[in-house]
Amino acid sequence: MLRSRQYKLPFFLALLGSAAVSAAEKAPPEPPAPVRKVDPTKEQTEEWLREHIEAWNDSEVHVTVKDCRIMVLDKPRERTEIVDLRGLLLPIEVIRVNNGNDATLRLRVKQKHTGTYSMFRKCSAENRYCAEPTGKFQSLPYVDLSVTSVRDFVPGRHTDVDKSQRLERALEHYSKLCGAMEDARNRLF
Repeated sequence: MLRSRQYKLPFFLALLGSAAVSAAEKAPPEPPAPVRKVDPTKEQTEEWLREHIEAWNDSEVHVTVKDCRIMVLDKPRERTEIVDLRGLLLPIEVIRVNNGNDATLRLRVKQKHTGTYSMFRKCSAENRYCAEPTGKFQSLPYVDLSVTSVRDFVPGRHTDVDKSQRLERALEHYSKLCGAMEDARNRLF
């Protein structure tokens, strides 16, 4: 009798082990751990902004984004506009100017009359045709960046809205990296 119990015990253990393995095989696989999307670096954002501001503006512009400053050389208007994103007031506004088709991103600054954060200069021989951000500037309360409208090939795609929102998110991300602040009045109303 003692021997029969000794032989039954390993048999029961093997039976329990196989039941546990089959239960584990039937259980659904666990979903993969969520992957946190890494925010772009300052340098990556500068490159992205430069490329997309130039590509999405119908006018012939040359854009430089560096050290928290965006400089737009607008060749047809013979004018350079510079905005320092350290002085930017968030949120960035997406508007239409003069009932046009293009979306415009308006970048407002907190110290609009200082000539420090937002400025423009007409190109001339004295200031090297706006090739360098030096010399006399006029201060501006804001700088507008245009996003040229397109007619979607696929109905309902809303390419203009997508372009505007992507540029807005990139500008806000870069502005926050540069220390821009939320407009206090935006929280009041």
